[in-house]
Amino acid sequence: MHSFTYESKDSNNNSEEILGLLQFYTNLSRNVSWLIGDLDLVPLYLGDYHPSGKIEPPQRVSLTLIQKFQEEGFLRLSLKEIEEMLEDSLAVHRAVFVCLPEHVEVSHFHGDAESTSLQHESALHEITVLDDLIMIHSSFKLQPSMKSGE
Repeated sequence: MHSFTYESKDSNNNSEEILGLLQFYTNLSRNVSWLIGDLDLVPLYLGDYHPSGKIEPPQRVSLTLIQKFQEEGFLRLSLKEIEEMLEDSLAVHRAVFVCLPEHVEVSHFHGDAESTSLQHESALHEITVLDDLIMIHSSFKLQPSMKSGE
């Protein structure tokens, strides 16, 4: 497993950065899904009043997902489902994202963003977010470009 750590460009507005990493590592493998644990999201502020008088659209982060996470302690989502979840999120303050082949069954998972070891024995990639640090473990020796705008 190859590992590296870097500091987020903006830990208070990093949903797009995290999504870019998840897309990058998803594209390296076929037929995968992501386990998500120790999740702390900051939703976009929709406010009570829009200056133009328009009614704000409701948040799309599904209550079903939130309820499932609270009940089971983890989520197993496709990249598309994660994109929908992060679309209405401003930041990810804590999270463990573990990329697994779809055929691997998981009945329980306890992610810990403060752990320094791999959190699932079948992980192809693991991305851990802990405030401003992003730690990546991957079975590939590649790493995404950290340049602005990519």
